[in-house]
Amino acid sequence: MTFVGNAVQLAAALWILNVWILRFNKETDYRGGGAKNLPEEFDVYGFPSGTFYLVGAAKIILALLLIVGLWVDVLVTPSAGLLALLMVGA
Repeated sequence: MTFVGNAVQLAAALWILNVWILRFNKETDYRGGGAKNLPEEFDVYGFPSGTFYLVGAAKIILALLLIVGLWVDVLVTPSAGLLALLMVGA
């Protein structure tokens, strides 16, 4: 993959990790339904509490696989595809 492709792949993975690890409980005005943080947003939309943890774990694992995919190319397409499916659900 090209330098630009690797940079975009890494940036996407780090963005997801930032949201789900560092900022998941921080207040922001960019949440739907008047929610102030990520757990509240899941509550606002009526998802069971387990859904928050399941989606979060999946996104963290897939983001880490995208990073590993910088060295193991075969991981990139499935990881990116599953992340895309999760984002469509969002």
